[in-house]
Amino acid sequence: MMGNVQFVQSLYAAFGRGDVDYIVAASDPNIAWISNADPALLSFGGERRGIDGVRSFFRELAANIDTDCYQPREFFGGPDFVAVLGSSISRSRGTGDPFEEEWIHLFRIMNGKLTEIRIFHDTHALVQAHFGGDIHSVTVAPSEAAAELQQ
Repeated sequence: MMGNVQFVQSLYAAFGRGDVDYIVAASDPNIAWISNADPALLSFGGERRGIDGVRSFFRELAANIDTDCYQPREFFGGPDFVAVLGSSISRSRGTGDPFEEEWIHLFRIMNGKLTEIRIFHDTHALVQAHFGGDIHSVTVAPSEAAAELQQ
C-alpha cells in the first residue's frame, strides 16, 4: 500500500500524462474540489462537488489554460493530508498571454481516496493573463473609491 505522499505524487503523474480517469478513480464520490480562483472571472475557479465536479474542473482548465511546465516541488505529508508547493508556466488560451505562478495544493485523504482538494492559485497572475494587460489599469483609483464611499 502506498503512503499519502506517494498517492498524491501518482495523481500529479496522471495529470502530467492527461489521465483524468486515474484522478477520478482515486477520488471519493463526494469529493470537494475547491479553487480560490473567482468563478465569475475564471471558469475553473470556485467549489465543485463529486466526480462530475472533478471532471468539470479539468474540462474548464483545459479549455482555458495551456501548461508548458508544471512542477510540484515540495510534499508535506500527514496522517490524512498532503500539502504540495509548486509552480507552473502556462498560457491563457483566450489571450495567448503567458504567466508564471507559485501555488499550493492541499489534499485530504481518507481510506485511500482523495476526499478534498483545495487549490490556491496566484490569482493575480491568472486574471492578468486571462484578461490581458495590467489589470490594475482598470481598477478604481484609491481617491475615487474614497470619494464614492463618502457619498
